[in-house]
Amino acid sequence: MIIEVSRDDLRVTRAVERPAEPGPGQAAFAVERFALTSNNVTYAAHGVDMRYWDFFSAPGEWGVVPVWGFGRVTASNVEGLEIGERFYGYWPMADAVVLTPVKVTRRGFVDGAAHRSELAAVYNGYGRATDLPGDEALHMLFRPLYVTSFLLDLACGDGGTAVLSSASSKTAMGLAHALKARGGWTVIGLTSERNLGFVEATGLYDSVALYDEVDGLKVAGRNVYVDFAGDGAVRAAVHNRFADALASSIVVGDTHWEVSGAGQPLPGPRPEFFFAPTIMAERLAEWGQAGFDERLAVGWQGFTAAVAPWLRVVAVEGVEAARASWTRMASGDVDPAEGLVVRV
Repeated sequence: MIIEVSRDDLRVTRAVERPAEPGPGQAAFAVERFALTSNNVTYAAHGVDMRYWDFFSAPGEWGVVPVWGFGRVTASNVEGLEIGERFYGYWPMADAVVLTPVKVTRRGFVDGAAHRSELAAVYNGYGRATDLPGDEALHMLFRPLYVTSFLLDLACGDGGTAVLSSASSKTAMGLAHALKARGGWTVIGLTSERNLGFVEATGLYDSVALYDEVDGLKVAGRNVYVDFAGDGAVRAAVHNRFADALASSIVVGDTHWEVSGAGQPLPGPRPEFFFAPTIMAERLAEWGQAGFDERLAVGWQGFTAAVAPWLRVVAVEGVEAARASWTRMASGDVDPAEGLVVRV
């Protein structure tokens, strides 16, 4: 069973039966559990231009949203891949999937399906679950998002004031933590009235403002805007307030995909979309895999310690409950303190 999402209205889904029988050089996996976060809504909102729809196919105007979680080998025609082994990686919203594992090592494997060779390589690797100690729910909910937060921290530069929209989103919170841990930053979170109390209670931001309070923000020194919401009106308000005092305007997400705006002239720097795989490739080339992993691990440990006190992991079981949870997420109707962990 696989859940497909309407490309025209992300809140609309359908469940479709698909066989999961592996051919030569393939393996079948049970998708055990995966997380649903606002990051998955961004994948869907950018399914065409960033090619997120291309990882797992669907017919016509339907798409399959990629998710992060754990899968288990149920049948294998691949040397070195045994039934029962578990892996962490990029799966469809489904209960099963067939992959084409290549480069099988002690660390994991790469999906060598021909269509994925043209897509961002960072999404094609699957790591052995035994190499990820600790709470699996935290890995599903935060690990891929924190990698983006970690890379964004590097992209923001050496210090100043960072204004983060959709401050209740997990990636925004990860960036806020990374900036504060590095030092030299004042971090302002922008959020809705509904999420104001939650964002303030996280303690990750120096101050928190509502979206309609942008005009009252202080303008001084070097400023960076990191847009996790994708709301054109909020982006325009920030640019109009800071103008040439903005050193950069980085677009990360589209959690407010229904009101995304583009094309209007804005004062200050041109907004640039942040694509994490490109930055990751640059850092891997500079630091090597071991250096990257070491730096990431330090940040990860600090961030998970910060979120553990308020996170409520919510287990979602069954295809209909999974569909309903996706619709809630796409509608922006999920408590930011909830961590949705799904089994179809």
